[in-house]
Amino acid sequence: MSITDIDLDLDSSLVKVRVLRDLSELFLGGKKLGPLREGDEVEVPHWMAREMAKSKNVKILEREPLDIMALSKIHWREGIPSSREIPPMPYDFYYKLRCLLSGLSEESGHDPSKRIEFEKALSQSKDIVNCRVHKILSLAAAAPQAESALQKMAAEERALYDKLSSTVSEWKRTVLALEDGK
Repeated sequence: MSITDIDLDLDSSLVKVRVLRDLSELFLGGKKLGPLREGDEVEVPHWMAREMAKSKNVKILEREPLDIMALSKIHWREGIPSSREIPPMPYDFYYKLRCLLSGLSEESGHDPSKRIEFEKALSQSKDIVNCRVHKILSLAAAAPQAESALQKMAAEERALYDKLSSTVSEWKRTVLALEDGK
């Protein structure tokens, strides 16, 4: 599965929103939504929720939104040098990360003081990615992993692991001249 496929899947998944002001009818994929009243809670696709939130029409009600504080906590956890095991990462972490970085980048264009916040988040994001890639590479080079280890990975990480593991296994078979895949 590619990152584009993962994004499309998560973009179309439903998220609960709270309506902040009365809205007339909306049409979504040929289906009518609304009219909506202030205070109503409805489920809409992530992409629609983001657009409606930008317009200040709704508030997204996610269990664990990714913000600067949450990103800093993840950055700290991933940077622990003694940690060789891959810590659990939410399935949609990178999707939320891309949304966070995109929003901060957009805000920094309108507000130069937000540029520092964006740069810090980007730096922390790169550190997190580098730490996780090193751990995934190590796992992919080892024996096949138990499902419990794979469940700790975000969707994009699992796709990377699957590709790397397959490549490493094929390479090992080739250099050892093993025909039957043992």
